Amino acid sequence: MINNKEIVDDLNDLVKINNDRIHGYEEAIKESKDAELNELFRHMVIQSEQFRSQLADHIVRIDGTGVADFDSTDISSQLHRAWIDIKAAITGKDRESILSSVEFGENAAVEAYEDAVEKDHLPSYIKEDLQKQLTELRGAYDRVKSLEKSA
Repeated sequence: MINNKEIVDDLNDLVKINNDRIHGYEEAIKESKDAELNELFRHMVIQSEQFRSQLADHIVRIDGTGVADFDSTDISSQLHRAWIDIKAAITGKDRESILSSVEFGENAAVEAYEDAVEKDHLPSYIKEDLQKQLTELRGAYDRVKSLEKSA
């Protein structure tokens, strides 16, 4: 039998993904001098803040305590941020390299959400919200992919 702790753990994993996304895009904004990219990245920061807030609401309703630290990330997420930093430093922060790094992170976020949506133990109202977030993440991924192809 699935208990609330498992649901909360799954949602906290998605909070961490969104934390990484926020930190990654904030870093990308610092590294990029491209106004178009920076506008897109700011939108994605706001998007992840909204996702994280919605996830936190579910966690509080289920668990009654609270969400994982809003600054918490996981090891793979930290590696992704480091990869963006290293790639930007090596390549001179060009548009194509930044977009390639961002695409890598967006793909990881989409995969994490796809895995979460497939879990049988999540209540349907949570799955519905996760599916909506996943749809938006796929749109963000597609946008980054199309910008990368045109770079």
